[in-house]
Amino acid sequence: MKNAVILLVFATLLFAGCSKKTAPELFQQALETQQHAQYAADSLGTKANVPELFVPVVRDYEKVFSEHPTSPEAEQALFKVAELQAGVLNNPQKAVDAFRRYEAAFPSGPKAQTAMFMIGYIYNNNLNMLDSASAAYKRFLERFPESELATSAQYELNTLGKKPEELLSPEPAPAQTQVAKKAQ
Repeated sequence: MKNAVILLVFATLLFAGCSKKTAPELFQQALETQQHAQYAADSLGTKANVPELFVPVVRDYEKVFSEHPTSPEAEQALFKVAELQAGVLNNPQKAVDAFRRYEAAFPSGPKAQTAMFMIGYIYNNNLNMLDSASAAYKRFLERFPESELATSAQYELNTLGKKPEELLSPEPAPAQTQVAKKAQ
């Protein structure tokens, strides 16, 4: 009897192991879930609780990462989680967490620069955590000084805490001020 139970448990584990989906299969499933959620959101319009529709999408992408963490699909899935948290789910702290996880798991990944930049951007523009934004932008600039995003990161760093009206009305350059005074 004891051997029969052990054999049954072993057979169940073996069957479960054989039925585990591959990373591409799980990623495809997540893409389909996202397409269905987007279709439902588009169809229902303002009647839809859009964030609620996308919770299963995030769960499916998270599953790709948790079950196949080193696969190319896991890299894509984790970045999609961060994008969804930042966008449609409007959950900036979870977005920062997901971008951090992406950066840690895929430091040389194709979107590592974007993930690092977005951490600073969200801290600054969504969470109003200027010290955290400053640290994130500085870290980005140290790691990727030649990046296409370096100019944007430096601008964001230079304008932290400034109000939009301060950014729209530039102060005249010192030489221009002197010329204007002499003309009077």
